[in-house]
Amino acid sequence: MSDPTDAARKFLEDVQAWLSEKKLADLISKGEVLAVLEALRKDDAFWTEMQPKYEQAWARGEARLRAEKRPLKEMLSDEAVQKLLDGAEAMEPDPEAVRAFLRSPAVETALGQTIYDGIFEFMKKADLFGPLLNKLPVIGPIRKKLMSIVAEEVEPRLEGQVKTFLGGFSGKAVEKLIQRVLAPEHREGFRAARRRLAEHFLGRPIASLVPDEATTARWRTQLWESLRKASFKDEGALLDQLFADHGDIVLGKWAVRSRPATDVVARSLGQFLETKRDWKLERGS
Repeated sequence: MSDPTDAARKFLEDVQAWLSEKKLADLISKGEVLAVLEALRKDDAFWTEMQPKYEQAWARGEARLRAEKRPLKEMLSDEAVQKLLDGAEAMEPDPEAVRAFLRSPAVETALGQTIYDGIFEFMKKADLFGPLLNKLPVIGPIRKKLMSIVAEEVEPRLEGQVKTFLGGFSGKAVEKLIQRVLAPEHREGFRAARRRLAEHFLGRPIASLVPDEATTARWRTQLWESLRKASFKDEGALLDQLFADHGDIVLGKWAVRSRPATDVVARSLGQFLETKRDWKLERGS
């Protein structure tokens, strides 16, 4: 009697050899792919059955993450941590992405408000008007009245003028910020900053990186809905391109064979074959 694992390994090797000579277009057509996607989207019974399993799997995974108090750097090898840090440091930002982000109205508004707060904080601490009033030959109630006028009349007018000025200056400030972020002389400083940021996240407990439950619940729902409704704008054109680029390439050029992985699958498949053989013998097959 042959070893089921040996039989399973031989079967897997035959399948791999057979597939390695086949082309993508030999195995499935573009029309069949579209038909499968369409049928899957319309299969309400499938999605109804899968949703509780999806939510249970999400809940188990989230619970494990929330219970994990170790930082990520303690779960990775020293070599992996160094590669992550080096990768974060070497990852140069895309100039167009930087411009698109920093030119957004939200960033421009935030930068303008920050400059505005800085100007008025300086004015309060510098006390620009106090020394001038002290030089005037007035004392007592008259001096208090002048100080009151400054607080009630002058400062609000200056506030309006500063806001008007910043309304036109914020855009220029953003452009200056973009130039500084992308300037070659600042590249090393930002590389060091990216490395420190990566070190910070690798050193934090994994549980602290998980958002609050309301956020994860929203993500869970949005991901499920996107899985059900996932569709590119023109799937037909994308599949045309896929088959044009790869349809005539034999799968052997994509294959990465691993003997250890084959052995693991062969053991599992061998157990199945052994069970199947026993099942047939019990029925006189």
